[in-house]
Amino acid sequence: MAEKRFDKANADEKLSGYMMRHRIPIIIVTTVVIAAIVVYSVCTVVATKVNEKGIAGIDTIEYELTKNSSDMSETELETRRADAMTNLTPYLKKNGIVGVRASMLAADIAFERKDYTNAETYWKNAAAKGKKSYTAPLAYYNEAVCSEELNNTADAAVLYGKAADAEDFMLAAHARFSQGRVYEALGDYKSASDAYNKVNDAFPDDTWAHLAKTRLIALQTEGKIE
Repeated sequence: MAEKRFDKANADEKLSGYMMRHRIPIIIVTTVVIAAIVVYSVCTVVATKVNEKGIAGIDTIEYELTKNSSDMSETELETRRADAMTNLTPYLKKNGIVGVRASMLAADIAFERKDYTNAETYWKNAAAKGKKSYTAPLAYYNEAVCSEELNNTADAAVLYGKAADAEDFMLAAHARFSQGRVYEALGDYKSASDAYNKVNDAFPDDTWAHLAKTRLIALQTEGKIE
């Protein structure tokens, strides 16, 4: 027993000695970890506040753009669009949710102007800045619409596919059908058939599935697919 107590005492002394000899590095490491946690917490709070401020700013711009606009002339509407784009400029340079929201609003404005080139670019930016966000498939879908307006049909087919592949996208059936429609317009009947069949398999009771079946029957009747 004495030997065990002696060993334990020695072990305690060794540990105490080690702690005394190395107390500065240990304290420093602990302090650094605590400081890192504090900095992370502060940064998270600051980032949240910055995002909230940015979103509030964009909401204000959108409100000023759309309020009482139903009876306005095209000239008056264009004045508002120009003001909105000017006010959006600093937000368009940001990343994250603020940059996404700003890009989406800018895309809407460009589309209303029938400026499909810039609308396509803004939707592309919205998708890139929010690629892991629920807004990404919507951005792909709308980018595809702009690509169609610009006769970039092959690009539109790819983008409709990306939108349709996203989980829980509410327009997935429409996006997949649109992909089939675009492939059909390109004369790629095999890819069109594949897209239409995907609509039927994934959304059998959806209206777009019924339309897809109609197109499949038409393609078969015309001898374009087996």
